[in-house]
Amino acid sequence: MTVPVGASPQVFAEASLSVNTVRAYRSDLRQFARWRAGFLDHEISEPHELEQVITAPVDPTEVAAFLADKANAVLPDGGQRYAPATISRYVAAIDWEHARRGHTPPGTTPIVRDVLKGIRRTRSVPVRRAKPMTLKALQTALLKIDVADLQTGALGTRDQALLLFGFVGAFRESELTALTVADLRLVDGEGVYARVRKSKTDQDGAGRIKVLRQGANPVTCAPCAYVRLSRLMLAQDASGEAGLFAALTGASLAVHVCADGLGADRLPPSMPFFRAVSKWGLYRTTGISPTTVGKAVARRAQAAGLGENGWSGHSLRAGFVTEARNAGATDVEIMNQTHHTNAATLQIYDREYAPLIRNAVTRMRL
Repeated sequence: MTVPVGASPQVFAEASLSVNTVRAYRSDLRQFARWRAGFLDHEISEPHELEQVITAPVDPTEVAAFLADKANAVLPDGGQRYAPATISRYVAAIDWEHARRGHTPPGTTPIVRDVLKGIRRTRSVPVRRAKPMTLKALQTALLKIDVADLQTGALGTRDQALLLFGFVGAFRESELTALTVADLRLVDGEGVYARVRKSKTDQDGAGRIKVLRQGANPVTCAPCAYVRLSRLMLAQDASGEAGLFAALTGASLAVHVCADGLGADRLPPSMPFFRAVSKWGLYRTTGISPTTVGKAVARRAQAAGLGENGWSGHSLRAGFVTEARNAGATDVEIMNQTHHTNAATLQIYDREYAPLIRNAVTRMRL
């Protein structure tokens, strides 16, 4: 976020967290305010009805009652309405609100801490993780995209680049959607250098580079996808719909285009690289949201006959780690691309997506 000159200490304090984190905290605090105001889960509340509801300071026993109420809430089918992770997030939001107003965070008190621990032990449910989009699945999905169709070619070209960038660069959804034209640079003989200016593990914005290397197959060559999408957006921006249609005519994934470069013209540096597409099949000047990444993955997977369930934006990142593990990559090699800061996190991927990697059972002659 941008902080103006003369900003107050409170503004700088809020800038210590990402915009998404602050937005999530405020959303969770609204849930707490609704509960304090007496609204049930299915009841609709108007903003003015919550304006006078205090969310800090609140007695820890009341916070504990709120958590227990959420833990006991059930859906019509009998399932849990709120997962322990969601309830833990509520505590984080309430603690944040108390701390920033100079009060003791309820989450540090024995009653809240013990109630939360009990909820985690008795209400735990298996975490539903994204289905990894492996290289074979990625190729299958990409080959089903028609980048020459006059109605859907703009969307197809964007999605093809989106899926390739997400997989090869092991990007988080928020990192993908934050990329601007200025963040990307085509390096001859190597690939595309992508600067991630800020991420989940780099809130201070020091920035790091991901390299999207050239692929032997033009279908899975990220630099080729970068060139195709750049040229197509340039054609539309220069000559409108006619320019876009002319550029789509004869477009193909069968040949490499990365060696040809971008040409003399360039897109505005500050423009989002992954732009929204209108219902008429034209590029907008606005960027896409992280949610759009997941929708694109699910849409392309379903169109390729890979099933409807389990796909999300994280499928690309999970697919990269899975393929890297199967290829024998070390923790350091994987982390150089994923930008994980803790190797222990990769063990989650091992357990969920590649359970035979570094598993003693593979040494047994069964």
